[in-house]
Amino acid sequence: MFMIHKKKKFIKLKSKGFTLAETIFSIFISMLVILILQNLLTNLKTVNKSSHRTDDIAFAYVQFNRFLHEDSGVVYALADSSNSFKSKLVKVKGSGKKKIEKTYILEKYKHMIRSTTDEGGHMPLLLNVQAASFSTKDGQIKITVIEKDKRKSELYFKLDPRPKEKSKKDEENKSQSENTTRKNKNSQSKRSSK
Repeated sequence: MFMIHKKKKFIKLKSKGFTLAETIFSIFISMLVILILQNLLTNLKTVNKSSHRTDDIAFAYVQFNRFLHEDSGVVYALADSSNSFKSKLVKVKGSGKKKIEKTYILEKYKHMIRSTTDEGGHMPLLLNVQAASFSTKDGQIKITVIEKDKRKSELYFKLDPRPKEKSKKDEENKSQSENTTRKNKNSQSKRSSK
C-alpha cells in the first residue's frame, strides 16, 4: 500500500508542469490550423468570384432578351445608325393607330453596358466591363465583352427583320388601283342592271 501511495504522488508532480517542448508543439499545431483555414477561405472567395462572373453574363443576356421580346410585336435593329460603340434598335408595341415605337440604344458607359432611350434614363445590363464592341446587322446584334478580369464573351441577340417602309408612290399606286377596281365594279353593276 505504501508503494501505491508513492506512485500517485509521483504522477501528480509530473503533471503539474507544462514543459517547453509541449508549448512549442501546441504553437506549431495552432499555426498549422490557422494556415490551413486561411488558404481554405481564400480558395472559397476565388471560386465564388469566378462563378459569380459567369452568372452575371448569363443573367444580363436573359434579362435583356426577355425585355426585348416581352409584350412587343416587332423588335428590329437600326444597322444604319449603329456603329462599333453603340447599337440602336426599335421596339414596336401594338398596331395600327395604337402603334408605339420606342428607340433603344445599347452602349458601353464607364464600366458597364447599358440600355438607354431617347427620352433619357438607363438600364444597366452588365457591370465590371473593361471593353465592349457592337456589331449590328438586320435581325441580329452581337456584343463582344471583355471583363475587368480579362475574360471575353460574345452575346448574340436575335431580332426581327426591319419592316420595309411604304413609299408614297406605293400608297398612291395602291389607292389608284383601288379606285380603278371600284370604277370597274360600278360599271359592271350598271351593265348587269340594264
